[in-house]
Amino acid sequence: MYLKRLQNELFPTYKKIRNIFFIKLLLRFISVIYLILYKSRALLYRVGILRTYKLPIKVISIGNLTCGGTGKTPLTIELAKHLTKSGLKVAVLSRGYKRKFDKRENVLVRDTEEILADYEQSGDESYLIAKKLTKSIVLSGTDRIKASNSAYKLGADVAIIDDGYQYLKLYRDKNILILNGKDPFDNRFLLPAGELRELPESIRRATSIVLSNPTDPEIKSSLISEINKYSPDIPIVEMYYSVKKLRGINLIKSIDISQLNNKMVIAFSGIGSPKSFEENLTANGLKILKHFIYNDHHDYALTELSDVIDFALKNNIEDIITTEKDTVKIENMCEGAPVTFWETSLEINWNVENPFELLV
Repeated sequence: MYLKRLQNELFPTYKKIRNIFFIKLLLRFISVIYLILYKSRALLYRVGILRTYKLPIKVISIGNLTCGGTGKTPLTIELAKHLTKSGLKVAVLSRGYKRKFDKRENVLVRDTEEILADYEQSGDESYLIAKKLTKSIVLSGTDRIKASNSAYKLGADVAIIDDGYQYLKLYRDKNILILNGKDPFDNRFLLPAGELRELPESIRRATSIVLSNPTDPEIKSSLISEINKYSPDIPIVEMYYSVKKLRGINLIKSIDISQLNNKMVIAFSGIGSPKSFEENLTANGLKILKHFIYNDHHDYALTELSDVIDFALKNNIEDIITTEKDTVKIENMCEGAPVTFWETSLEINWNVENPFELLV
């Protein structure tokens, strides 16, 4: 996971320089080494030299093939809500990336009653999931075996592994693969020459596919053809997420995003897919004067937030918009700010009436 972490932290610079000729050659050479290592690891699991653990509860993995955001966390939350409504006790296991404590130790972020850890202890995505899922268990930690056993001891009927497609150590009953419907394979090179963690052929391991915001008919058709090449009969569903509501962070108010139609705003985000966030805002008629883009999972300093506020005041901007994942890290810092901070609230829609019947 080191290459992924390094790429996340240097992502803006990486995007700018990766096509420079000599840098491109170096990155592709490293990608070949990465290919050998990941293929060797997969082979060791396939022949049984490396052990796969099977747990006494049902395990569902949600993951992707690329770095960056594809909608894994919203899908995880939607699936957990569906299973809970079905009468199951659900545990969500998240890696807790960039949490400020020993990542090898599991942290119980939420039991079925209350949140037990803050975002620094649990990681931003784990904490966000815990805020959204009021009736689920949420655990944070890189050792999914230990976390799954903890979930079992806490009485969970099913464990959902967030970002678990590459975690071959744990047997999963369902292996849901989510693909970016607009740019599923980046430039088709493995890390670090591209954003692929695995080659497209690893689609074969999936039990079902979710296409995330596949709005271009030609790209969608081509992607479905490629999926069918590897897994002809696999269930494929389409998930569309958009922003419809804004929740005030430094005031108690929620509004429909249409109320800011044609209004100049400022955006800031530290997520895997800032372009998607920006497109969601502009699709609703908002005019973005500036988008402050930070690295994925960025931990904000008060000075950075002050810079955003100062820019807004200098340009007579009243509204600053960020994501749910960023909100968990800044909500205490923007109290009393002379501008309004808004958090986007995603709305999920599907192309079929009962998507989870196909997925699980």
